[in-house]
Amino acid sequence: MSPRAEFIEAIFHRLTLRYGRAFLARWEAVPVDEVKADWRRELANFAERPEAIEYALALVDPAEPPTAAQFRDLCSTAPAPAFRALPQAKQAQRAAEVRRKCLRPVMPRIGRDVRWATDMVQRAQAGERVPKYSLRLAMDALGQQGSMC
Repeated sequence: MSPRAEFIEAIFHRLTLRYGRAFLARWEAVPVDEVKADWRRELANFAERPEAIEYALALVDPAEPPTAAQFRDLCSTAPAPAFRALPQAKQAQRAAEVRRKCLRPVMPRIGRDVRWATDMVQRAQAGERVPKYSLRLAMDALGQQGSMC
């Protein structure tokens, strides 16, 4: 059974528990597989948003079971999920770690000669446009911290 089919089965199970026979009786003349296919189409955008499904289940009319379109409309009123950004310190630390790992294989080829890095930083300080990542690598090679990037 596909994940989408399992998702619809779970919704049907919950609604059948809530409304009993009244839920499936709405579609007595229609094969249940066709009804589930319609629900799958209507709710396709919410298959990966279980919080929207739970929100809609909490809002359904206790007196009358919903149709697929009514349930979809309830799902669409769910608040957007909250995204939390990583703390800046962790991002900066991780970025510096990645740059150090990138520099490690290159350093033996360029040896301790960091004229390229000095030149890159001087060009950036003079106002020339240099790639941000290259500037970061140069500053790491020189052991500098800064906000030039």
